Amino acid sequence: MIKDFKPGIKICLALLVRVQRVGNSSNGGVFARGVLEDNSGRVPFICFEVALVEKMRNLEGAEPFMITGIVDINKFSNDMSLQVVIQKLDDLLPEDDISDLLPQGNFNREEYENKLNALIKSVRTPALRSLLENIFTGPLYEAFVINPAGMRLHHAYIGGLLQHSVDVAGIAVALALEIGDIDKDLVIAGALLHDIGKLREISPHMGFPYTDEGRLLGHISMSVLIVQEAAARLKLPAARLQKLEHILLSHHGDNEKGSPVACATKEAFVVHYADEINAIMNQFDTYEGKANWEYNKMLQRFIYHEEK
Repeated sequence: MIKDFKPGIKICLALLVRVQRVGNSSNGGVFARGVLEDNSGRVPFICFEVALVEKMRNLEGAEPFMITGIVDINKFSNDMSLQVVIQKLDDLLPEDDISDLLPQGNFNREEYENKLNALIKSVRTPALRSLLENIFTGPLYEAFVINPAGMRLHHAYIGGLLQHSVDVAGIAVALALEIGDIDKDLVIAGALLHDIGKLREISPHMGFPYTDEGRLLGHISMSVLIVQEAAARLKLPAARLQKLEHILLSHHGDNEKGSPVACATKEAFVVHYADEINAIMNQFDTYEGKANWEYNKMLQRFIYHEEK
């Protein structure tokens, strides 16, 4: 596994390959750079083999391969971090073990399913509770508890969407109770449903690729569509539905951050900030490095980790 890599060892492992750049080197050759992944971590790679570089040139997203190469110190890094020099890139065979390729979150899924059910039962508004019960059932519920919440940036592992949604709801409820004069039922519904469209946007399969529908419509609009489909079956009151839709449409906060509309209600602001703080805290929870300081791409800054 990647977490066990040490300088100088030779590897032959099934790993996910995510190509970031293909180009020409100064000596007239070609190269490919990117990242190798398994559920223990990520490590940069470089490859100078012409045939392999050409093969990588056409890769989209993360693809699984049997990788042969040497683990080495990355001479271009300032912290003596590792990289893999790829020597062979073979297609996987049916008998190859790929169990380590899907990232797993460090949380108890059954515990979070129980938290989800408790949150739904705590909703006292009949229409909103019926809506949540209608959505979180059957095939959609089965997908919800295993889907990631992102490809890379936050909660990018099996069950990440369940964990993120439940934690956002917990933070949002705490904020609502502290602030007061806020519709707690609407906050819970908005928090649990704010990313429900990611079920159609991001696939839970190898590499968590975006779907065609996801690229065309995005998870915010698809979240609203899922809610509207369920609301039509239940004949949810229009005024209540619009307030819920506003939370979903504005949960990124502002137009500049991808929201079609900016937050305009107390409940929308509460869910937005609960969503944001949970995504940020996840950057600390999923850190696997050894150095105290790490440059975080999502936050675009160095963040500090206490030694454990």
